Amino acid sequence: MKNRCAVILDSLNLPISHEEILNILNNKGFRVVQVDITSLARQCVGTSKYQRGAKLSEASLTFDCSSFMKWLYGMHGIWLPRRSIQQRELGEVVKINEIIAGDVVFVSGWIDYYHDDPANGVGHVGIATGDGTIVHAANKKEGIIETSLHKFMGKDKFRGARRYIPKNAEVLTLETPADREVEIADDIRWIVLQSLPKNNLK
Repeated sequence: MKNRCAVILDSLNLPISHEEILNILNNKGFRVVQVDITSLARQCVGTSKYQRGAKLSEASLTFDCSSFMKWLYGMHGIWLPRRSIQQRELGEVVKINEIIAGDVVFVSGWIDYYHDDPANGVGHVGIATGDGTIVHAANKKEGIIETSLHKFMGKDKFRGARRYIPKNAEVLTLETPADREVEIADDIRWIVLQSLPKNNLK
């Protein structure tokens, strides 16, 4: 995960084509990898275990609900903080009737964390499939399961949904070479710029 970075090429504002950008990156050891977060989540159903407080180093064998989200998005090259309440503070706010595949849904849970309003506390999180279901790390007995969005939210448990990948945006996941420290997409921009002839930088 730490060697992956998601990038929207248009957002880099580089003076060359996408093909040229990717050629430069390929020559430097970067590789585009295909990641389908929903499929990845479903692959963990019935195979991965649940453990409260699971370490990220235990993925993909063991998760709790928020480490599952962090791992899934990390595989896409997108950094999320560790706790569900922190994850809810990022991304675009999404209404219930606008939820699509890849959106993250927050609900009240066994233990809710909150800033100043207990009624808005977050205790559990899962990822939407786009098929009216949620994949989530449920508990020690059930492990990773896929359940209906309606059942997941229950009665008065919905605490919000967030979208970390803009709708209709072409987001590439780059696997970075071991000798490169890449933390954010803007790092990619500067790596490419340093490879351009000086007359391209005017």
